[in-house]
Amino acid sequence: MTTTGCARVPSGLLWTLALVGALASPAVAAAASEPLAPASFHGLRETPSRLSLQLFAGPGNGKKSAPPELGAPTWVRLNLALTATWRRYCARPGVDGCGAFERLPEEDQVGDTSDFSSTKPYLGFALELEALPLAHRETSVLRGLGLRLGVQQGYSSSDVTLTGDGGQTPAREATATDTAFTAQALYRFYFRFGTTRPQQGYVGARAGLQTRAFDVDAAEDTPLSGTHRVYPAVAVDLSVPLFSSVRLDASGGLLLSPRPGHSPEADGGRRAQEITDFGTSVDSFGWCAELGVSGDIWGPLGYDVAFRLAHFRDRFTGAGTRTGWTNGGVAEETYSSLHVGLIASY
Repeated sequence: MTTTGCARVPSGLLWTLALVGALASPAVAAAASEPLAPASFHGLRETPSRLSLQLFAGPGNGKKSAPPELGAPTWVRLNLALTATWRRYCARPGVDGCGAFERLPEEDQVGDTSDFSSTKPYLGFALELEALPLAHRETSVLRGLGLRLGVQQGYSSSDVTLTGDGGQTPAREATATDTAFTAQALYRFYFRFGTTRPQQGYVGARAGLQTRAFDVDAAEDTPLSGTHRVYPAVAVDLSVPLFSSVRLDASGGLLLSPRPGHSPEADGGRRAQEITDFGTSVDSFGWCAELGVSGDIWGPLGYDVAFRLAHFRDRFTGAGTRTGWTNGGVAEETYSSLHVGLIASY
């Protein structure tokens, strides 16, 4: 009995151990085939990898996917425009302004006066060339350095009369040409404007030489006076993008000593009469302004619509050859121009 009992006890223990081992063997095998520590480190590596992919896959984070900026500066910009120009001119003796003469008592309004206002616009063209050779170098401080060259010319005929002490002369038709040249150095500081898709705007300055000539046909017997000016000029410019295809352009400048009677070409002494008719010497001042819109049409082509003003005031001293101009006087000249142009840029 003792031997038999001893034999049954070990047999029950063996069966119990075998059952426990059978149940535990799949978990042990799985643990043995994939250790816990390596699996945990593998999971930590995958999480940052997926996050990194999401960060760099978004639009605009790489140089290749970033859209180009609108209105970026170009090397060359050519503007060919049709123009309509109106000219106003007045000359009054013994006063500092045309309006001051009209406020004098009637008995004091003595001497020859001139008034001209073009009834029809001077139709013509304007051609402007801007060159910025370092425009594409975004990191260069000389990026905005460039040159502007321009020419404008218009033609028209108008009826002219001269009023003096003897009354008013009969109206006579006068054919005239309005011509302007520009040669200026410029510098622009570019800035980004907008948030969703940045565009380029700029503020800048220009300085150089300009000419303005109003030529009357010498073959015609007319009292209309011409003017010829060569003068330094400075200006400031502003261009702000409003929409993807519309920019607001504005500028203002000073015309330094734009005295009449000066021309870059030989005149045979006729230009001197622009001073001697009214006095012995002249002191002149002027200003200019421009407001317009421009934008892109397709590819390198764009448009430009602008209104420009140029005003000159000439103060004469001494005795002139015209009646009543014994102590100088004043002459004022204003040009108003509408420009509608096509732009090609590279």
